[in-house]
Amino acid sequence: MAKGEITNLSVFDVRFPTSLDHHGSDAMHTDPDYSAAYVIIETDASDGLKGHGFTFTLGKGTEIVVCAIKALSVHVIGKQLKDIVSDFRGFYRQLTSDSQLRWIGPEKGVIHLATAAVLNAVWDLVAKQEGKPLWKLLVDMLYSL
Repeated sequence: MAKGEITNLSVFDVRFPTSLDHHGSDAMHTDPDYSAAYVIIETDASDGLKGHGFTFTLGKGTEIVVCAIKALSVHVIGKQLKDIVSDFRGFYRQLTSDSQLRWIGPEKGVIHLATAAVLNAVWDLVAKQEGKPLWKLLVDMLYSL
């Protein structure tokens, strides 16, 4: 069972200089620097577990996704993990329906990427608390419906 109040959300801009040797390049992306906005969620639960999530980018613009994650953190910090899990759709809608952020893409773009990183971290934390790999948690949830 998901437990704890989310007390902290940290986000990091992680970049790998893959453009130096054109690793991962193609006709459209000639100089990608594989990068990620990396999120860590912490709770006040006594288990000390943390949820980790990221969203993939190609370098420039990762700092914008990081800023968007920070802006969304007001919808995350202070939430009970069990409340998020019991209404994941509602949590998703809260993240993507912020009236002042909707205009920069709740279903695409920077908010979509930022939301993905946050949701990935939440799912990771729930799976860790359940002591299961995420795929197993999701399969078990499907069969418990």
